[in-house]
Amino acid sequence: MKEDIDYQKEYISSIKNKFNYEEFLKKLDSSKNLKALIIGDSIIDQYVFVLPKARAMKDPILSTHFKKEEDYAGGVLATANHLSSYVNQIKLVTLVGDQNPKLDFIKNSLSKNIELEAFIKKNSPTTTKRRYMNIAKNNKLFKVDFMNDKPISENLSEKIVNYLSNELPKYDLVVVSDFGHGFINNPIRDTLEKKSSVLSANVQSNSSNLGYNYINHYKNLDFIVINEDELRLPLMMRFEDIEETIFKFHERFKFEKFLVTMGKEGCLFFNKGELYTGPALTKGVIDTVGAGDAVFSILSLFTYLDTDNEIIPFIGNCAGALKTRYMGNKESVTKEKLLNFVKGLYDGVG
Repeated sequence: MKEDIDYQKEYISSIKNKFNYEEFLKKLDSSKNLKALIIGDSIIDQYVFVLPKARAMKDPILSTHFKKEEDYAGGVLATANHLSSYVNQIKLVTLVGDQNPKLDFIKNSLSKNIELEAFIKKNSPTTTKRRYMNIAKNNKLFKVDFMNDKPISENLSEKIVNYLSNELPKYDLVVVSDFGHGFINNPIRDTLEKKSSVLSANVQSNSSNLGYNYINHYKNLDFIVINEDELRLPLMMRFEDIEETIFKFHERFKFEKFLVTMGKEGCLFFNKGELYTGPALTKGVIDTVGAGDAVFSILSLFTYLDTDNEIIPFIGNCAGALKTRYMGNKESVTKEKLLNFVKGLYDGVG
């Protein structure tokens, strides 16, 4: 444990010597006037907090006592909120259902500088993921999904493609949060790749889409954030060395710039044949849900701003550490929080 702490301090000192706090301020000030379009699946994260009692007398199930429920704006809604304090103008393009669309909740959850363009999917709910939490130990018991993840209709797809064809050229940065829940299809991907000036993507493998939503659906991306499983699955390289797997990923899919998150092991950033690493900076994890979205959102901006390669994994680990301090997507990783976190790390190494 002491060796880990010593290595972490050495790492932070090296970053501090190469990139001082004022440079962070200057870098982020330069992003204010950027125009960003963010597209992806809306997800309502419901957290139902219960107190486990005992096994039910007549059934082999756990009996619980309801305590409270909280709803958070997840999926692409969280991505947009994370970016909203860094960029003044954001357009959010997403999909909601016609059955219980929850548009009022979505609109009230978004920062004021986010302009919402919501398309409607018929015979569908707005995707909702309900997690039941043990309030005493703060751990998850199980999850229930409410969604229709079948592909959108051809008519709706054509409508979205036409809209994007007109809108995308107006924006400096396009950010895709693809959760594989029936929204982003091949025509939409093709349009994003052809019409975006700079395109970043997070393509998630999860329990709903496992095996069907890999990064190789895309061919032309400027920046990617994926976790280690999302790196390994399309390659079918389960046990190989991580660095070997990263170079094979590059060789197979030709992506030049991507970051691989590895939880408590930190992350690895690949850029044009070179690898840059950084240790995790987390102290006490409350919830990991949405951590990858926070890392992706903020690094999409920092890579757009042509930040030094060694700084990218550091910022990614800062964003991830901040996000895991909160339950679900209850709070965003704002510019103020990120700068304060960096300053605290710098002050801690003298």
